[in-house]
Amino acid sequence: MLKRHAIIKFIFITIIAILGILLCVCPFGVPYSTNHFNGFLKATKSALDLNGGVSAIYECTLPNGSNKNLSDAIDSSLDKLQTALKYERFTELSIRRQGGNKIYLLASNSEVPGLYLNDVFELVEDSKKVYFTAEGASDDVTNPEVLLDSSDLKQVTPDYDYENSTIGLSVEFLSSSKERINHIKEVSKNTTDKKIYIYLEEVKSDNLFVELDYKDLKEDEIFVSSSGTYSTQSDTDARELAYNIAGGMLDVKLDLKEVSNISALLGRNTKLYIGIAFIVVIVIAFVLMWLRYGDLGLLADLSLTFYLILFSFFLQAIPLITMNLAGVVGSMFAFLVVIFAHAFIFEKIKDEYAIGKKIHLSCKGGQKKALFPLIDAHVIISMAMIFVWAIGPSALKCFALTLILGCVLSLFITLLILRWFISIYLKINSTKPKKLHLQRNKNVKEIRDEEVEIIKEDVSSQEEVENV
Repeated sequence: MLKRHAIIKFIFITIIAILGILLCVCPFGVPYSTNHFNGFLKATKSALDLNGGVSAIYECTLPNGSNKNLSDAIDSSLDKLQTALKYERFTELSIRRQGGNKIYLLASNSEVPGLYLNDVFELVEDSKKVYFTAEGASDDVTNPEVLLDSSDLKQVTPDYDYENSTIGLSVEFLSSSKERINHIKEVSKNTTDKKIYIYLEEVKSDNLFVELDYKDLKEDEIFVSSSGTYSTQSDTDARELAYNIAGGMLDVKLDLKEVSNISALLGRNTKLYIGIAFIVVIVIAFVLMWLRYGDLGLLADLSLTFYLILFSFFLQAIPLITMNLAGVVGSMFAFLVVIFAHAFIFEKIKDEYAIGKKIHLSCKGGQKKALFPLIDAHVIISMAMIFVWAIGPSALKCFALTLILGCVLSLFITLLILRWFISIYLKINSTKPKKLHLQRNKNVKEIRDEEVEIIKEDVSSQEEVENV
């Protein structure tokens, strides 16, 4: 019965491992949402030396009728551009002034499907101003008063209304615009239809984006969706329009002068080559574990699979980690650390069996003897990497972070997960050493359980005498 339960546990563990692998590598669209799950590996932030990127140069001019200083307008537009491009979560984004009237923008390639970075630059250039009125433009009302405009907006991003299953835009207002928002609501409340009208580019009936009830306009943000001239019925529509509006929020008019592609440091297929190298290393490590340690090696392969899943998850979950070539090297070293940790435990188990202990006692004794050496080694490596992260150059910080992460996960996997796997396995096999590749000399007699207890008592007595 115990053997059957242990087999069932391993089946469930294997299924969980397979699901974890799929989450690492398989992208899919999130139902009823504009979000797209890229898989842990693809979602990991990559620096320019791995991912490549694009640079752009905009020439800036003041819009017609603006009385602002060009230099001040450019400075304020830099922050707004930074905010607008945050939606794509570019791992490296640099926006700065170049010369007297230009903006230089450098960003890593975005892996969000449906929109390329070159398109983003053109969409920002194709700016659309936003106008809020309390009256709708018509033949009777040819010039309604604008009570809110693009200068009152803080950020516009694609969004999804789960309640109505609608794709649209989330419009966030500046905190300084609360009085103007309350004013337009009060004006609209006193009109016949009690509506607020939102126009793009120009206040005329053909450019109506959406009309909404004045109660739907909140002080901080609103959700708007349109199926008219400016449709937001698809994720791509919403993205494009969000960048158009973001361009209209700037204090300057942008003219895209130059776009240049930046290749990854090791060439176009850098990430592909690194992925292939990792797969080869993993396969070799798994095979060697199995050949050297038999069923123990298979347990190691299973626990190493969970290590890789967790490592992939934390790579994309920890904000401080942006993978570059140094991070790749650190990840490789981290994988070697966890492999050697497994091998160290198994060698201790083999040593325990060689002196005559039974399999279950060898496993217990080997893990116990490996405990403190493993903790010491991992702590020393982690402390060294903390030092590197604190004072080292920025290029090496990712190396330090990945190695620290690997050490933490290595201790968790080897001291908890692997120990649990071994305890389950011993219910399946605790009498056949050949399956575990355990050997001892023929002249070594097997120590019975009673003899082990006597040895423990003798050791304890000896320690007491020494203490006295």
